[in-house]
Amino acid sequence: MSDKKEKEIGKEMYEGILAEMPIYDEPKLVEYVTKVGNRIAKISNRPDYDFTFTIIDSPDINAFATPGGYIYVNRGLITYMTSEAQLAAVIAHEIAHVTEDHPARIERASTTNQVLSQIIGFITQSGDVAEASALWGQSMVSGYGRDMELEADQVGAQYLFKAGYPPDAMIEVISILKDTERVEKRKALDTGKKAQNYHGLFATHPRNDKRLQQVIAEAGDLPQSLDAEKNIVPFRVATDGVTWGDSVRPPKPKENRFYQEKLRFRFDYPAGWKFTQQGNTIIGRPEEKPYQMTIEIHQRTKDSPYDFLKNQLGYSLIKKSEAFTQARLNGHRGFVESADGKPDQRIAVIYYSRYAYVFRGELLEGDNLKAADEEFNYIINSFRPLSVRQQQARDAKTIEYVKAKKGLTFEKLAKYLKLGKYGEDELRLINGYYPVGEPDPGEWIKIIR
Repeated sequence: MSDKKEKEIGKEMYEGILAEMPIYDEPKLVEYVTKVGNRIAKISNRPDYDFTFTIIDSPDINAFATPGGYIYVNRGLITYMTSEAQLAAVIAHEIAHVTEDHPARIERASTTNQVLSQIIGFITQSGDVAEASALWGQSMVSGYGRDMELEADQVGAQYLFKAGYPPDAMIEVISILKDTERVEKRKALDTGKKAQNYHGLFATHPRNDKRLQQVIAEAGDLPQSLDAEKNIVPFRVATDGVTWGDSVRPPKPKENRFYQEKLRFRFDYPAGWKFTQQGNTIIGRPEEKPYQMTIEIHQRTKDSPYDFLKNQLGYSLIKKSEAFTQARLNGHRGFVESADGKPDQRIAVIYYSRYAYVFRGELLEGDNLKAADEEFNYIINSFRPLSVRQQQARDAKTIEYVKAKKGLTFEKLAKYLKLGKYGEDELRLINGYYPVGEPDPGEWIKIIR
C-alpha cells in the first residue's frame, strides 16, 4: 500500500472515530502525549512520517493504531501508568505496527466503513457491532497475531532505547496489565459482566515470556545515568487532574446561554445581551437598548411563590398576577410599580432547590415596556436546572497526587476516600503497588477523588 493510500484510509477512519467517539481534549495531557509520541516517532524507522496522537475519553484499558500514522490511547490506560517511560512503551509498540506496515500485511477483506464500525464496536463493546469479526478492524484493536505483535514489541523496544527510555518499560506495562486483568476478573465474577482486556500480544504475554524478554534485552541497556529518563515527575505533572472512570462530558456551551454550575441552573437570553454575576446578583443588559434584567438569589421560605413576593419582598399589589410551572419548578409573575414613577417593572420568582430566584426587568428610560417585556419573559421562561448529564460531568472523579504521610496504608486511604469494595485494589494498581506494599512517608501517590 502506498503512503498516500495509507493516509487516505487513516484520515477517513480518524474522522469517523472523532465523529463517533468521545475525545479527551484536556490541553495539558494532549500536549504531553503528543510530545512523547513525537519523540518516539522521530527516531523510528520512518522519521519523516507524520503521526497523529489522540486520547480516547474512555476508562477502558486500550491503545491501537490505524493506517496513516494515527495512534490512539485510551484515557483509562494512562491512569494506570506511573511514568513517562511506560507511556512511551505503549506508544512505541503502536508506532512499530505502523512503521512495520502491519495494517498493509493484513488481508483487505473489509471496506473502510466496515473497519471503522469494527473499531468503534471493539472500543465501546456496544451492540452487534462488537460481535463482528472482519479481520482488519479486529486486528487493529484486538491484536495482529503473535508474530506481528512480538515484532511490534521488538521494534518498539528498540525505539525506546534509541529515544533514551529503558526498554524494560515494556515489561512494566505488561505487569500493570496483568495485575489489572486479575482485578477485572474478580469484578466480573461479582457483576456477571465480561472483564476488559488490553489488545494484542500484551494481553497474552506471561510476565516471564522468554521470547519477549529476549527481544527487549537485545534492544540494549541504557547507562545507569539515564535511569531518570523514566521521567516520573513530568508524567505526574501531566496526569494530575485527569478524569478517572466513566466520563460524562458536558455538552458544548450553547451560545447566548448563562450557566451557573455551582447552583446548577442556566437560562437563555436574546442575542446582544451580556450578563455578569456579582455575589448573589446577576445583572444583564442588551446592547443599545434602555432596559435591564436583575436576578437576585434569596433563601427560599415556606411561603408559596406568590406569598414570597408579597411577604418577603413587600409587593402588596401585583398586577396581572399569575402562577406558572416550568421544568417542574413553581413560580409566580406579574408587574409591580416602580418607585421612581417609571413604567411598571416585570417581576417573577422561581423556586429551585433551597433558593428563590427573583427576576426583575425594568426600563432605564422611555416607556416601551411591551418590547422589553418580550425579552424579559424569554429569559424567565428559559430558566432550567442543569441537565443530569451536566451535573454528572461536574461530579466526575479525578486522579490527584498527594504525599503519603507516616502510617498511611492503601486500605486506610480507600476507606477514607469511600472508594468501595475494590478501592484498595484500584489505589494499589494505579500506584504500582499491587498486590502488596505500602507507600513510604513523603512519597508521591495517586488518589481518586
